[in-house]
Amino acid sequence: MDGDFREGPAFVIGLAFLSALLGAGSYDLASHLRLGAGPPAAAKDLLNPANGSAGESASTGVSGSQGGSSSSLSASSSSGSQASASSPSSLPSPSGGRPDLPSPPSEALVRTLHSNFPLSPDDIDLIRKVVRSTKKAIHGPAPEGRAVSVEASLDPGATFPVIHLVPGIATTVTVVDSTGAPWPIADLVVGNMKSFPVRRLSTPNGVVIEPKNDVGWTNLAIALKGRGTPAVLRLVDSERTSDTRVTVRIAARGPLARPALFSEESPHVSAELLSYLDGIPPRSAIPLYVRGAEDTEAWTDKNKMIVRTHKDVIAPAWLETVTGTGGMKVYVFPPITAITLAGDDGIMKTVELEEAADGKR
Repeated sequence: MDGDFREGPAFVIGLAFLSALLGAGSYDLASHLRLGAGPPAAAKDLLNPANGSAGESASTGVSGSQGGSSSSLSASSSSGSQASASSPSSLPSPSGGRPDLPSPPSEALVRTLHSNFPLSPDDIDLIRKVVRSTKKAIHGPAPEGRAVSVEASLDPGATFPVIHLVPGIATTVTVVDSTGAPWPIADLVVGNMKSFPVRRLSTPNGVVIEPKNDVGWTNLAIALKGRGTPAVLRLVDSERTSDTRVTVRIAARGPLARPALFSEESPHVSAELLSYLDGIPPRSAIPLYVRGAEDTEAWTDKNKMIVRTHKDVIAPAWLETVTGTGGMKVYVFPPITAITLAGDDGIMKTVELEEAADGKR
């Protein structure tokens, strides 16, 4: 009877039902063994037959009906433990999630970055180089700045000296008289104040010009203290040359004129003599070697000797002299070989002038 029942249809159906229940129980037990850690995908990996004996435990639960319910559960539990030990990569990270793995950017992130930052760093660097080179080409090379001295005559029919200006570079104008003393400025007028703004400096005899336009010209009229005739300067634009510091010498004695030490200076000074005063002698001048004074220069030109120094010359008598700003003086002599200077300490010094040799001056 027992043998017939085990082979009957009812036994087969019951055995299949029991196997299904044991399989579901093993899956539930394995899930509870993970203590709820990690995303659901981790549980699927644990029970995946490809990852070890966990899948085998499920199969054992279905096919091993001979062992009973407790044997199937025990087998499922031990199989889950073996799967956890043999597959450490499927375990959750200590923080509760899966190990940090690089993930590709989402399509939305890629679109956002491309719409807000369409250029690469190399593209941006190339644009910066092109913009810089374009600006340099527009502005051109840096202009040459120079300090010059010009003579402004107050006589009728006199020509007006020209001042070269470059936009972006301030030019200072200092007015002195024939003795080199400051000549105070009473007032000034600019023909085009908008393009060539001019303002007074803290010194009574100085102004500063700040040109704005690349192209243009105007004039500057300077009213001098104690004189009814103003000195006039022509202001013109320039691309390469900036008269950054200008000394305007008025061919007359001003209210602060220094008393003459020996003979009166000539009120009219040639442009050639002013170039010596600026320290830029003409090309025809031949430098001389000066022995006995460090801050003295000398040249020979057209059978004359020209000496540039801050000191007063005691002897010999000179043919012509001019004084600039800062006490700089230029003396013109006939051919000589030595001069006597008054030193700062009151001691006279004899200075020898020789032809320069081996580049010495």
